Amino acid sequence: MTLKLASLASDLSKERDGEWIEPKEWPGLNPEKPMEMTQLPGVAFHVRSTNYPPYVTARQTALEDLKKDFPDDQVPPEVAARIEGQLAVEHLLLNWRGFDIAYSADTVKVILASEEHRVLRSMIYWCAGRVGKRRVEFVKDAAKNSEAPSAGK
Repeated sequence: MTLKLASLASDLSKERDGEWIEPKEWPGLNPEKPMEMTQLPGVAFHVRSTNYPPYVTARQTALEDLKKDFPDDQVPPEVAARIEGQLAVEHLLLNWRGFDIAYSADTVKVILASEEHRVLRSMIYWCAGRVGKRRVEFVKDAAKNSEAPSAGK
């Protein structure tokens, strides 16, 4: 089979405008069975891509600032959480559903900056990494057409 090159292209409008992504399940939410996947029915995040240009720029700036503030690369977890949360709120997360707390920018700003909400931040970043991706497609008959004739036949 032959890979359809166009199916590898990202959807740039979704990357910039956002897309609803449903994580469906997540590992490690049951401390008694840490390897078990927990179903997340109804949970979804409206997020932009981690390739969204303003996010990429802001993340690079934040990393450079962290390097100046912590030249030994020992960034305290609460500082990392605050920065990751701030970047998510300002550039990636546009909305959510499926939670007992309604989405509001002010509430989310506080929640995502908290060190203890690392699982939520991970979900958001995972979803943001999926935005704009397409399902890979193959062309079944193209392999027969693209084979070069052997020399001497």
